[in-house]
Amino acid sequence: MKLIPFIHPGTPSVLSLAVVVLLLSGCASTPPPLQEMAVAEAALQRASSTGTSSAAPGELATAAAKLASARSAMAAGQSERARQLALEATVDAEVAEMRAQSVRSSTAARETEEAARVLREEIARKTPR
Repeated sequence: MKLIPFIHPGTPSVLSLAVVVLLLSGCASTPPPLQEMAVAEAALQRASSTGTSSAAPGELATAAAKLASARSAMAAGQSERARQLALEATVDAEVAEMRAQSVRSSTAARETEEAARVLREEIARKTPR
């Protein structure tokens, strides 16, 4: 029997140890992303309740679609993919909220500017020259 010079009989080879490690790591699956899913659900619910659907419908739809995909991935046992999609859904819901807030702020600023313009005209009309 021909032996590889650096392997002693009765000693496990590096290759066999590597195979065992790979097999064991394959058995250890990623746990379901329950926390990430709950955070994504809450973020989407919060974004949906702040009037975001009219101000940022695209961003809100993206968040909802990613959350639905995360649910599907979780049901299929794809925990890592579900985790990633849940994180993305959370960010997209937050983006939708920020976009809606931006639209509301811009609207309020325009209304304030218009009110100030009307007030200036009223003052100018009532001021004797």
